[in-house]
Amino acid sequence: MAKGIIGEPFTFTVLFVDGNGDPLVPTAVTIEVFYFNSTGVKQSLVASGTAMTAVAGDTGRYAHTITIPGALTPADQIYGVMKGTSAGQEIVVEESVDPFESGGGALEIENEGVSLGTFSVINFVGVDIEVLDVGGVATVYVPPLPPPAYSSHWNTSDGDNGNQGVNESISRSTAHISTPSGGEGTPFKTGGWANTNQSASLQTSATFNTPGDTTGFGGDAIAVVTMYDADGVSVLETYTTPVLTGNATHSAGNISVTISNYGVDDVNYPARQKARMSVTIDVGAVLTAAGLQGGRYNCQVVMTPDSATDGSGPYTYTQSAVLLDTNPTTPSIGGAITIGETPAAVVTRDLSGLSYYDLGSDFTVGVTGIDQLNRNTSRTSQNLRLTGSDYGLPTLNVNTGSLTGWSNDENVDGVSYTNTTWAITSANYRQVTTNASVSSFPRDTWANGGSVATAGSSIMIDTYSANSSDLGEYFNDEARRQDSTYNGGTTTGNWNSSQALVAGEALVYGGQLQVPTQAPYTDWTTFNPGGPNYAGLNAPVNYYRTFVDTVGSNRSSMTLNLAGNFISDAATDLANSNLEIYIRRRASAGGGGAGAGSNPLRVHGALYNFATFDDGATVGGSYVRESSSSGNTINITFGGFSCETGIFIEVKIVNPAIKLSSLVSSFT
Repeated sequence: MAKGIIGEPFTFTVLFVDGNGDPLVPTAVTIEVFYFNSTGVKQSLVASGTAMTAVAGDTGRYAHTITIPGALTPADQIYGVMKGTSAGQEIVVEESVDPFESGGGALEIENEGVSLGTFSVINFVGVDIEVLDVGGVATVYVPPLPPPAYSSHWNTSDGDNGNQGVNESISRSTAHISTPSGGEGTPFKTGGWANTNQSASLQTSATFNTPGDTTGFGGDAIAVVTMYDADGVSVLETYTTPVLTGNATHSAGNISVTISNYGVDDVNYPARQKARMSVTIDVGAVLTAAGLQGGRYNCQVVMTPDSATDGSGPYTYTQSAVLLDTNPTTPSIGGAITIGETPAAVVTRDLSGLSYYDLGSDFTVGVTGIDQLNRNTSRTSQNLRLTGSDYGLPTLNVNTGSLTGWSNDENVDGVSYTNTTWAITSANYRQVTTNASVSSFPRDTWANGGSVATAGSSIMIDTYSANSSDLGEYFNDEARRQDSTYNGGTTTGNWNSSQALVAGEALVYGGQLQVPTQAPYTDWTTFNPGGPNYAGLNAPVNYYRTFVDTVGSNRSSMTLNLAGNFISDAATDLANSNLEIYIRRRASAGGGGAGAGSNPLRVHGALYNFATFDDGATVGGSYVRESSSSGNTINITFGGFSCETGIFIEVKIVNPAIKLSSLVSSFT
């Protein structure tokens, strides 16, 4: 606390020093002087914000002199608040003065504004620093600033905002680079990439920027942007910006550099500036100006920071080379596609006199007039696609190496493709149609050409595996089918599936047993592989086979489960004789008719009647369908006689609307 004389001048003095004790010069050094009256109301003697005067020849020292008002008494106390700012820190020093009356015997320690005392050095930490003076001159120690927290430089991760690696705007694909038809440069350059797989793009404009701000702008900072030719050395266009000292867009020719978000990088070190830089190059225009239709190129952006506030660098981003594909056309098929069986490699299966293509059957396909497959680039693979689902054929993806007449030249036309071993691979597949076709389309790096299809053909395909069994029939094959003699009583099938049906014989077609005239077609002579004309084969029709029971003996009954298309249901259609089923025991223990020539037992017609049953000796005594039959589940009795080793069965479709999908037996 200083002392002053009422009615005399008093000088407030402050000295600013740095962490080493060396004087420093802050900015905006001001003072406010006041006291509080007897009621506690603040009374201003010097208004807040009044500038202090730098003391000549004494760096960092500032002073301001007032006259202590004569109205004050020693009971009053005067306060002086002095402020200055250095490196973003506000320093506040408070000086208090006790006024004394002249001649009052008090020690005078102020004389003509010269301080007679000084402070010890005081260390203050914080943004706002407050000092209470305890006498004379205040020497203020300003602590060292924290280390700079600058942003990363262009294309680096060396700053406090992490990785600022440069991003490019173009999207890339790996493509096969074509050979310029007129040699390197006509119409584009590859820089040695011809006939190799390399990076390519359709984008004719490329932009390069960072995720966030980078440091080093202001002062004499500049950027140099260069686009190189296919050799990576020859310059196609370059541009050096003016100094980058604020938000602006700088451009020349086909290159522009935009600076945004310009400002102080670290408030503790306000001289260093940061910004976000974005560079755009119209690469298509640059190549066009060089007489090229696209081609290989790469760009480079070099940012040189301000030498005064940064002094590092330069910092460089070099784009990896890419080929601009101007994609002048999409490939097309100017010729045609054809399909036909390969005669020596046809695999067929026969059912009911009809012949079908089967698994492994080979076809010959040809595509002619494939044009513009390359241009600047071509696909690295799968350049031609063929689809043959109508034929059960797998999709073919054809590479250029399998094409006839193909070369790597960018203007090659008239390419063709032939394959004689396109084989059916679709298992459990059926197709009977008059309009089967295959199709093909060419492909380049960026798009598919139009599809071309063959003319429609009448074909028959059935690749289902045989699945008839001892107790089940699903009408996917005729392996168990027999003639009306039941193969002389043996259980194996003896049906000739390649022989044309005659009147009264049922057709196995599409997984169903049916009347031949009820199939989608009756004249099969126009189909490949083909068959006869069944237009005259109407109902009724018959089907014979043997169900073999290898498990039990002394069977007293059995069940037939039917599936398919019925007038009503199996039980009702049997009752009405729209569907007829005859069975004969293969063998019988303890009496009862048996064998292929024995009297037939009728599952259709009337229900079983114990009183009238005579084991088929008469029609009225042959009915074996039990009343418990319902829907498509048919329960059958053997009328008190045992059944051994299974039955012979005859199925007769009387109403042509009925089609059977399966017939499964079980014995009890």
